[in-house]
Amino acid sequence: MFKPVSALMISALLLGGCVGQDEGAPVSSGTGENNPLIPQRSAAASFFSSKEDAYKGTPVGMITELLLERRPGGYIVRVTGLADFPGPFDVRLEPVEGSEDTGTLAFRLLALQVRAPGATSEAARTVTVAKWMSDKELAPYRALRVEGLRNAQSVSR
Repeated sequence: MFKPVSALMISALLLGGCVGQDEGAPVSSGTGENNPLIPQRSAAASFFSSKEDAYKGTPVGMITELLLERRPGGYIVRVTGLADFPGPFDVRLEPVEGSEDTGTLAFRLLALQVRAPGATSEAARTVTVAKWMSDKELAPYRALRVEGLRNAQSVSR
């Protein structure tokens, strides 16, 4: 019983060490190193590096609702906004730099928006995002502010 279990453990460790080592076949210079269809790999890329790109969201047009809902241990910040274009996605509340000094915690409501022609209903442009914040995170602040492109709303605790 000891030999099969130890053989299984050793093989699992050896195979586990091989994960992420193969960087693929190198692209020869004859096929074009600057081909836009082939993704470029950085020399510093490793198994543990983050492959996430920078977020390219744009501010949502108007903030229509800001709610601060009390829950055990903290608050839920719920924001509803009206985007300029239909079909916004990947909506986020990003903190505004430098707002911590005023006693008001400020966020900017951002979404990935694709410019589309034609008028659409408000339902196609409405976005809602929620963020959980603990009592510790909100303790130094008296108010919360969310900014859009054309307006901002705030609520005090």
